[in-house]
Amino acid sequence: MNKLIVFTCFYWPFFFSCLQLQGYITYAISQSLAVNLAYINLGLIITGTVLFRNKINTTSKTSRLWIIYFIIYYCFGFLALGRNGFQSSILPTFIPVIYFIGFYFLLSNKEQFKTFFKVITITFVISSFFTVLLFKLNFNLAANTTHGWALDRADGLYGDANNAALASIIAYTLFDKFYNPSKFLFKAFKILVLLIIFYSLFVTFSTTGLFVFTIILFITNYKFFNGLKLILLGTILVLFYIGIFAFKSQTKELDLSDAQISKIDNIINVLTLNLDKVNNSGRDHLLENILYYLYENPIIGNGVDFSVAHTGHNTYVGVWVDAGILTFLFFMFILFYYFFKTLTLKIHLRFFAMSLLIVLYVFMMSLQTVINQPYLIVLFVFVGYLIDYSKMDEGHLDFFN
Repeated sequence: MNKLIVFTCFYWPFFFSCLQLQGYITYAISQSLAVNLAYINLGLIITGTVLFRNKINTTSKTSRLWIIYFIIYYCFGFLALGRNGFQSSILPTFIPVIYFIGFYFLLSNKEQFKTFFKVITITFVISSFFTVLLFKLNFNLAANTTHGWALDRADGLYGDANNAALASIIAYTLFDKFYNPSKFLFKAFKILVLLIIFYSLFVTFSTTGLFVFTIILFITNYKFFNGLKLILLGTILVLFYIGIFAFKSQTKELDLSDAQISKIDNIINVLTLNLDKVNNSGRDHLLENILYYLYENPIIGNGVDFSVAHTGHNTYVGVWVDAGILTFLFFMFILFYYFFKTLTLKIHLRFFAMSLLIVLYVFMMSLQTVINQPYLIVLFVFVGYLIDYSKMDEGHLDFFN
């Protein structure tokens, strides 16, 4: 299949979604054009899937579980809509599903799987760079304006600090695995890029983000945990916590806003396990509000997209609230199945796949975008194929070494 067609029908829509170009076009040109382009991208995905049908190879059994989930979700979701009379905008909820199915067939081609790894790595890294740039420009994409004062937190291309933090951690994980140079100069370049990505995470002042990043940092550096390196690691941990307490004592003297100081204290409370002092930014109240509807209709749910409309900010509860307990149980089965399948991978792939899943799973507790945004849902397709290609053991994943 022509490379230009593949790029136009698959990779351009992903690029458009991940870099939130719809939001920029809304700001710079018009909302109607942005919406039209978003639906044109859907048409491209569908067209590409049809044109690619003769190139489809063996599809991923692991990723296929999500298709079953979508069927169950919409069956119960539509049943709940009819029963409860909730008015929902159905069409936008199919956007991530269409992206998922398109990339599910695309990545069955092993060459496209390799290409996709490059595309998602570069795109997420660009996203993290824009997080830094927009923060320095004091530009808030959600408000579509440049402020005359310093922003308290970076919210990147997504207009939300936690979503920007999620993208930055994904960028760090992907780039760390993707780029493995042997020469000193290129190693220095890699370190520089990783530092910029970390800075893009830090300026979000995301409690969840920095907590998850600490976990990912240890997982992705598994080679460090042996012999004398363990002693060095223990020393680093001691110095790390000394640094935390020293930093906390100096926050008042730094040129930080009250909101930034509050977020830093929050992050320190998480890292030092003072969980009773953690401020969850009002998400507990949002969760309490959505739980009311869960108790009202626990069996079949309240309808497609109900939790998003009521800003539940919790993917796990949202699935249950939308489509009932059976859908929720199958959803949890998929997540556990993915995680346990990563344990069967070779060690260098195991911790890479595990890191991506942990990032997504943890952020599901505070975001409702993980499975309803195209650029994130396709990561489950990627990990599914990573698991299944690894089982074939035919050298298809040699580029991951």
